[in-house]
Amino acid sequence: MIDPDDTGDHARDVGRRLRLTRGALRIGDQRDFGEPAGISQSLYNRFETGSRLLTLQAALKLCQFYDLTLDWLYRGDPSGLPYKLASDIRDTRKSQSKQ
Repeated sequence: MIDPDDTGDHARDVGRRLRLTRGALRIGDQRDFGEPAGISQSLYNRFETGSRLLTLQAALKLCQFYDLTLDWLYRGDPSGLPYKLASDIRDTRKSQSKQ
């Protein structure tokens, strides 16, 4: 397990990483995050809340649009992300843990 916050519930862990990414990119609305990548808000919501596992097709769209990696989304490995995004995700995680 790469992401220390993983719980073992894969759909919820991926959803938490989606929320972290959206927060790090300072995109407040699920619609504003999903729709530019071609994912409806209602479907994206199910991915982010962990009620549905992120599909490979949707993950690839998010990766292409936001310069993410499948390793980050599915495994929690930030090593392939752009430095600034990985740093912003780390900072977002820290600020959320203080709340």
